[in-house]
Amino acid sequence: MAKRDEALQRFIGYVRLAAIDRPFISRAEERRLLEDGISRFGLSPDDARGVLLAVAQANDIGVQRDIDRRMIAVLERYGGKRRKISRRKFAEAAAIYRGLSGGTLTEEQARIAVKRVMEENKFRARRAGLLLSRRWYRKIGRRR
Repeated sequence: MAKRDEALQRFIGYVRLAAIDRPFISRAEERRLLEDGISRFGLSPDDARGVLLAVAQANDIGVQRDIDRRMIAVLERYGGKRRKISRRKFAEAAAIYRGLSGGTLTEEQARIAVKRVMEENKFRARRAGLLLSRRWYRKIGRRR
């Protein structure tokens, strides 16, 4: 049992060091930290995830997967029964996402992240503009 506790303590230090001066942990970074916890430190996936979340919460660091889960509730509120999000509500959701990420994401990155959450959870964009199109939504994430 002492070996497991030592591995946990070492992994806690490793996660703290990796997350220093960082108010946001992306999915890729989270995956890398979890892989290291499992392979290098010999932890179970649940232990590694628990340590990561505990360190993130103690240091007020946002984890992208958790922010995505929070955004689902916001989008459900904005979308109603039909699960359609207007352009204005989308902009508000992107601002909320950016705030939850600690301001580390740019406005465009936050918009892309909200669009990804919408597509993963079967939300749709409401038509807007003079021609009532979804062009505003399709343009998000395109290279210019």
